[in-house]
Amino acid sequence: MHIVITGGAGFIGHHATWRALERGWKVSVLDNFSTGKLENLLLPSGNIPGGLTVYECDIAEGPLPDIPNVDYLLHLAAPVSVEESLNNPDKYWKGICHASQRMLTWANERSCQSVVAASTAAIYGDTEDIPMKETNTPDPLSPYAEYKLEMEEMLDGYHSSTMQCAALRFFNVFGEGQPNDVGYVSAIPIFKKQYESYKPITVTGDGLQTRDFVYVEDVVEACFTALVRPNGGFEAMPIFNVGTGEEVRVLDIAEAFGGEIIHIDPREEQRRALADISLITQVLDWRPQTKVLQWIKEDKNA
Repeated sequence: MHIVITGGAGFIGHHATWRALERGWKVSVLDNFSTGKLENLLLPSGNIPGGLTVYECDIAEGPLPDIPNVDYLLHLAAPVSVEESLNNPDKYWKGICHASQRMLTWANERSCQSVVAASTAAIYGDTEDIPMKETNTPDPLSPYAEYKLEMEEMLDGYHSSTMQCAALRFFNVFGEGQPNDVGYVSAIPIFKKQYESYKPITVTGDGLQTRDFVYVEDVVEACFTALVRPNGGFEAMPIFNVGTGEEVRVLDIAEAFGGEIIHIDPREEQRRALADISLITQVLDWRPQTKVLQWIKEDKNA
């Protein structure tokens, strides 16, 4: 099988790349390296592994490579900062909507069997309808979330019996290799960097805001399960939440690292986030395997 992964040198993308190679698949990575790093894809020798081809390209504006015989497309590439999207919505329209349109057309022209695209829980907005279900009315509060919703609608337009499509709404992804210096930086890599630098951990507000933290390798498994579709195809394009179904306070994350905690001024952000994962569990038989607090404990002791 041949899989194309956009953003394949990024945080989630490089985990997906290595997983695909372990499966014995041929992998083509498309990345502009704005946040991804080539070193994420290299063997200890510094060489690119067999079975992997890397294309440095801008899927939003640049020429796309002419890659034949594509079976799967895992579309992960996109700018991911809610705050930045408020200040630079044009970048986000190009990076999400225009880029997705180009990649879907490109995949369709190559008779791609299956497409999975990364969407976001930000689509739900600051809802009180908890846990968040795929059937909830979307309430995007930023250009980032709005354009991801538009991408889902675009994906639905390409969904057919010959090119099956699916959107996965990621909740708060964490794990090895998560950047703490470029792009969107979430609480865990910030806290981890502060802890390892013997600095106080800075928690915004009271820290009682909650998130659904899902491990990157579990996210990759959800992507591949959706691509391969063990139960066959879908007449209607499916949308799946990818979370754990467990609510964890940001303060609990800080306390898991340990050390001094300083509370800084609160910011405008959703108070609670919790995924209802019953649909993906029932339809794809996918279940998360790693809990965030246990992962932090093991990472500290590594």
